[in-house]
Amino acid sequence: MMNEQNLNQTPGDKKSSPLVFVVDDSEALGEMIKIFLTEAGYDVQVFSHPLQALTAMEKGEAQPRLLISDYRMPGINGLELIHRCKLIDPSLKVIAASANILDEEVDKYPFHPDRILPKPYTTTSLLATVKMLLPD
Repeated sequence: MMNEQNLNQTPGDKKSSPLVFVVDDSEALGEMIKIFLTEAGYDVQVFSHPLQALTAMEKGEAQPRLLISDYRMPGINGLELIHRCKLIDPSLKVIAASANILDEEVDKYPFHPDRILPKPYTTTSLLATVKMLLPD
């Protein structure tokens, strides 16, 4: 029965790509990061507002292994997003991307980013940072 075979063969049978959440209020930048990381073998979901990503985490619709978040965004800042996401999944790896994040601001939160990626960054530095946090 061909239909049963097709149902049993899913893309997930192969090694699945790690899911990465990208949160940046610049939709164009988020989409560029998605294209780049998808080509590098990652599954990427982009959110233009931090609360959208937080809602997705809370609902458990997707379980990212890595969160890449801009710092300055409307609503809640990237550090607050990181804090709230880490409460949901303490094993989540996190990269904060910012042109001007201060140590004093980071120290206000109990959960810190695993890496801070200074803006502007290159695709090479982004990929190196992602691979450092997701070595497989």
